[in-house]
Amino acid sequence: MKGFFKTFFAALLAMIVVSLLPIFILGAVFSSALSSQESVVVEEGSVLMIDFAENIYDSPRMPAFDVSNLSSGTLEMTYSLTMLQVIDAMEAAATDPKIKALYIHYEGPGNVEGTTHMEELRSLVAEFRQKSGKPVVAYGETYSQGAYWLSSLADEIYINPEGSMDWRGFASQVLFYKGLLDKAGLDVQIVRHGTYKSAVEPYIATQMSAANRLQTETMVNSLWGVVLEDVARARDLSPHYINEAASNLSIDSPEAALGYGLVDGILYEDEVEARLATLVGRESFDEECVVTLGEYISTLVPTKISHNKVAVIYADGEIVDGEGAEGIVGGATTAEQVRRAAEDKGVKAVVLRVNSPGGSALASEVMWRELSKLAAEKPLVVSMGNYAASGGYYISSPAATIISGRTTLTGSIGVFGMILSAGDALKSLGVTADVAKSNPHGDMGTMFRTLSKSELAYLQKSVEDVYGTFVGHVSEGREMTPEAVDAVGQGRVWCGVDAKTKGLVDDFGGLKEAIVLAAEKASLGDDYRVVEILEEEDQLTALMNSLLSASARRSIREAGALGLSLGRYNALQKMVNNHGSSVQARMPYDITIH
Repeated sequence: MKGFFKTFFAALLAMIVVSLLPIFILGAVFSSALSSQESVVVEEGSVLMIDFAENIYDSPRMPAFDVSNLSSGTLEMTYSLTMLQVIDAMEAAATDPKIKALYIHYEGPGNVEGTTHMEELRSLVAEFRQKSGKPVVAYGETYSQGAYWLSSLADEIYINPEGSMDWRGFASQVLFYKGLLDKAGLDVQIVRHGTYKSAVEPYIATQMSAANRLQTETMVNSLWGVVLEDVARARDLSPHYINEAASNLSIDSPEAALGYGLVDGILYEDEVEARLATLVGRESFDEECVVTLGEYISTLVPTKISHNKVAVIYADGEIVDGEGAEGIVGGATTAEQVRRAAEDKGVKAVVLRVNSPGGSALASEVMWRELSKLAAEKPLVVSMGNYAASGGYYISSPAATIISGRTTLTGSIGVFGMILSAGDALKSLGVTADVAKSNPHGDMGTMFRTLSKSELAYLQKSVEDVYGTFVGHVSEGREMTPEAVDAVGQGRVWCGVDAKTKGLVDDFGGLKEAIVLAAEKASLGDDYRVVEILEEEDQLTALMNSLLSASARRSIREAGALGLSLGRYNALQKMVNNHGSSVQARMPYDITIH
């Protein structure tokens, strides 16, 4: 018997070791990859480069891992930057005697997260140029409209002789899936409050409603107007002149871009680099004289030492009930972060950075409650990123001041619920369901039948109640009458430039301006430091979470089977997976401006 147990426990130990060995190996490779990062040295006569290959987000992201070569012991990591880090870097570079110029470099599709992030980056470039007097040079092989918007601030703009410039105006395209759902035998029922609350339209219609078309056309025209005015001012051109060029597709070659005054020269990259070398007083241009934003950030050390703190809390991503994660705003997680800021006596003011299209109405209410309590004790300023719509606006309403970008998409004060019935689809596959229930509506919300009129009325009341609460919160926070809130609400999405005229935001600016304002409201002067309140994840957990899970692979397969992009598949899944049990306060759609 002793021999049995000895053998048993030896085998058990071996199994544990074997099962944990891959984790230890991954951890070792992870640590090796971290330790192998070379330290950066900024030399005299350096050029700071904004490279669009670098990701810029609101909240910190863990490194992304490429595990394709893991079997050979190679683990490559890509690092993301935060807007707060970029702010610090641009401020430092303006007064750094070693940095002699700024280089905006664009070779293809960039990874700056959205239109408002580009707007903030552009304002930082403008400030760098004004404060430092250092030259700013831009070079692109193929300019997207967003990349050119940023580059238009440069003293000198160059394009590759075989390059191109996209200059045609903005558009927002909405895909509709009603025909696909009908073919699949899927039935969708909706409850909503808001003439413009069009999040559900792709699943119940084949084209935009008149209200949705109005809000979307107003929005893209407002966004284009911002870019048009900025470019015209920077290049000393008429907005009408360059708008006509977009309407007529006149910028069809580098020569046309030069002729219209949008660029200063047609050069190859090495010729631009030679020009940069001359500007910074070097005989030649080499890799050692260029430092990217990410590299430069790694050299910075905190210079402010103060007991007074301005805390930044991120609401970055879809809003969900419970715990959050990277790119997901959990109601419970964020509420706990707000409580920490409220209880920390060293935190004198708080900036809530909102970059969210909304999501769960319940989670939004949970966060609103904690933010309202904090705002009663300490200055609370909201800084809006690319999106602060629906649930994202809900949680913004307690702030004393709301600052948005001119291109921020906000408002969308409205509520909806969506219920999917797959009974017919399952029948066609030979699957049927029967039910035994204690009460008439015990099986309400299952996927095997549609809702009755009384059940739809029940859910509609829930939506109306949530909308009333939403309007009440905004009315109180913005000091508007409920009727005035309802007039700009009804689910309508507003661009920042229009939201300000409607009283939904107070001023334009980015995260930097919001932090300065929060410090002013707390009467701190310059005696403060900025801290981020985060939920941190240990490195090994982050590594394991970065690997593609079985559920992720399954989602990719299912999306392909339905003919949907993974993003659209996930959006549909989020909307219907609660089968009507969750009321949503979410923006109608996601918009990408190229």
